Amino acid sequence: MRLNQAGELTLLKKLKDSFRSADSGVIIGIGDDAAVIAPQNRQLLVTTDMMNEGVHFDLGFTSAFQLGFKLVSVNVSDIFAMGGVPKYLFLDISMKETGTTEFFDELYEGIANAMKIYGLSLLGGDLTGTMNDMALSATVIGTTEKAVLRKGASVGDKIYVTGTLGDSACGLELLKKMRPEYKEHVRALRSDVSKKLNGQLSFANGPSHITLDFVSAGPLIRRHLMPLAREASSIAGVAASMIDISDGLFIDLSRICDESGTGARIYLDRLPLSDGLKQACGALGLDALRFASSGGEDYELLFTAPADADMTGICATCIGEIIEKERIAVDASGREEELKAEGYQHFGAG
Repeated sequence: MRLNQAGELTLLKKLKDSFRSADSGVIIGIGDDAAVIAPQNRQLLVTTDMMNEGVHFDLGFTSAFQLGFKLVSVNVSDIFAMGGVPKYLFLDISMKETGTTEFFDELYEGIANAMKIYGLSLLGGDLTGTMNDMALSATVIGTTEKAVLRKGASVGDKIYVTGTLGDSACGLELLKKMRPEYKEHVRALRSDVSKKLNGQLSFANGPSHITLDFVSAGPLIRRHLMPLAREASSIAGVAASMIDISDGLFIDLSRICDESGTGARIYLDRLPLSDGLKQACGALGLDALRFASSGGEDYELLFTAPADADMTGICATCIGEIIEKERIAVDASGREEELKAEGYQHFGAG
């Protein structure tokens, strides 16, 4: 059924019935002019991110489920990056009236799946028709006792990252190179990371094709299509500054330095790289360090902590230290070069 056959009221009622909040802090949720919440003596964190068709996602290899899941995750990541707990979600969705209710339902299935993982309640938003490409926006409200800011880094702090870097950017490159007959298989991927991946995928590599095992390539693709935001409760207690890696390690580290008035020294041979990234880059002749340093959309956490901080129980890799002014990248041979703020920027900058 098309959306213009179902109508806005029917779609909104479906959402209201499906996303009733049991959160004790919610006084009024979906259904009024505004939601009413009652925070309990904590700081409120508010973040919003947009995703536009043709800029942030390609429906040629992205399913509605994956799109909905990612929309939630990228916003939750900002809350985690400030040491917060995500609580409430608002959605603004603009779709063509000729879109289908099946796509709409699958989009909200992905949203609901992510909400369950992060413990979110949907409290409202807006749904509109458009003559243009699809545009999605989410706002997440979180709470924290004390927010961890970008501007808290000090000279002598160690620089850490969680997880591995570059997987998402490499996954996007694989999706772009993937032969068309394999894309529907990828669109069927869901967020159950325990699901066994098998089979082969074929990618264009100049005039020839390269085949990669789904066991190694699949996680890279999943990291791009359905990133999981990195929870930060254990990190917030030691972090002096923090940011999520959405646009790339170098540009996001530069943001910490800009806000803190410091420099940084990064050791490139310490950047954590997954085996899948190394294998894919080796097969396709791509630069793994380039993906890791400026690829973006990893949604890992980049943070600084005092040199004597107790890191017990925190899974993170030390990749450098905060220094006074210069921003330096050191390669495996010890050669130093300028650390440039490379990464994704809108409006053609960088």
